[in-house]
Amino acid sequence: MTVSVYSVATLAARWGCGTDTVYALVRSGELRHFKLGGKLIRIRADEVERYERREPSPASGIDQDVRAAEVQARKSDAADLRLERLIDRPSRPKLVHSSSRRRGDA
Repeated sequence: MTVSVYSVATLAARWGCGTDTVYALVRSGELRHFKLGGKLIRIRADEVERYERREPSPASGIDQDVRAAEVQARKSDAADLRLERLIDRPSRPKLVHSSSRRRGDA
């Protein structure tokens, strides 16, 4: 039986990747889709075939190295952004306890 429409999960299984990869392609507009009920993302089989023809598998290790570098750069950017947010966050006030209560003297 031929599949005419893919869900994100079934397409990820077909490609052997994670659903986050398929969602990223949908968000970027590289993979056209439609929504069922305004929420469920579906991709037509002819769109999957179009994308597969357009995106050949990497023929050399150089392509894989470039992609790995791009992924690492994105991870680095995300880490930098997280660090900036932590630095900009106001510090929480520290609770002060009296010395007699800390030692168990009541």
